[in-house]
Amino acid sequence: MAVYEHPLHERARLLLRMESVFAQVQRIHEGDLRQALRPYNELLDFCSRPELRLDLILELERLGQSLSIWSQSPEVDERPLQAWQFRINQQLKLLREHREAFGELLRHQEIIQLARGRMGVAGGLADCDLPLLAFWSQQAPERAKILLGGWEKGLELLQQSVDLILALLRDSCAWSLVDAQEGRYGSALDPRRPPSLIRLEIADDMDCYPKISGGIHRFHIQWLQWLDQGAGRAIESTITFRLGLSAL
Repeated sequence: MAVYEHPLHERARLLLRMESVFAQVQRIHEGDLRQALRPYNELLDFCSRPELRLDLILELERLGQSLSIWSQSPEVDERPLQAWQFRINQQLKLLREHREAFGELLRHQEIIQLARGRMGVAGGLADCDLPLLAFWSQQAPERAKILLGGWEKGLELLQQSVDLILALLRDSCAWSLVDAQEGRYGSALDPRRPPSLIRLEIADDMDCYPKISGGIHRFHIQWLQWLDQGAGRAIESTITFRLGLSAL
């Protein structure tokens, strides 16, 4: 199945963006410092937000409060709910005790700072422009791997927090099978309890993709056909897909 996601508030959008960059880090070939420079510079941009740690704490507290309300319902299975509450409380404890700014190690890495000013230049990370990168490209891969391991460890708490919040939002999704007449589907949302996340699932052999828009009041989906040349074309037939709305 092909999966698409859309955030319905800015905090969820920030989390999805950070997750995307962390995924790029995971795909870095072992010891490939050149490949690592762009995603780590992007992560450093996220870490430069002074409110980042507070945003994570507030979001985890919000989720914990929602789970506490759910636990009062006799229809709820308490075991998975308690497991989520335990994980949230543990992560909140770690975040509250963490006084150092995220990405502090990255800020003091000369190679990251040098590459930062070259990202917008075509071929700007060439060895001729960055002798320090040329130095690292000629070191044993094991040495660069140790360096990158330190960078990754320095962001471990941030990644764990992002992963936990998104995992809970996804796990809370209520799913339904819907038809998009003439390739379009929209629905109103309850502004008192708006979802944070929309998820779509469609057969991966369907040669189309969604354009999603929305806020706390309603959302709209238009399915587009991918074309080899030019912009996607709006689909005018009925498309059946699974729609998931997070309950948190």
